[in-house]
Amino acid sequence: MPKLVKRKEIILYLDTTPSSESESWGLYGKKSTTATYNYNPSSTSETYITDDNATVTLDSYNITIDGNMKCYFGDAIYDFINGLRYKLATGSEAVTKALLIDKYDKATDTNSFKAQVFDCTISVETYGGDGGVTPNITFTIGLNGDPIQGSVTFTGDTPTFAKNSD
Repeated sequence: MPKLVKRKEIILYLDTTPSSESESWGLYGKKSTTATYNYNPSSTSETYITDDNATVTLDSYNITIDGNMKCYFGDAIYDFINGLRYKLATGSEAVTKALLIDKYDKATDTNSFKAQVFDCTISVETYGGDGGVTPNITFTIGLNGDPIQGSVTFTGDTPTFAKNSD
């Protein structure tokens, strides 16, 4: 029987210490009410000389995630992204890793969940907001290249990623 997927089962972690040897995964979403994955497909449309109508070929994706969160100093994700804003990070300074987890897709034999790791670039868009309310920081997470396919297990709230064997 089909199972309804809940939004909280589509999980995003960001590596908040990209310059260290091992990842320090921070959970994105505790101070956010939305995060949409935009796949932005790129395609080619051609009408062959033997056809009256076009044929479309899907070439690639340019995946981005729109981030919007309340500013809570001491939250690992906020502190990391606000640090990028403060440094006006560009190039490799704005690159980290993103861990995307489908927590609704569980392998019962290994107690693991389907996951992907991407390199990603974070671009800060806006910071601040209206008086009298907690400010926001908005940003775009651009997923770079092809993902590493794998699975995740959890120890408490800490994910451990394992690459699929090819």
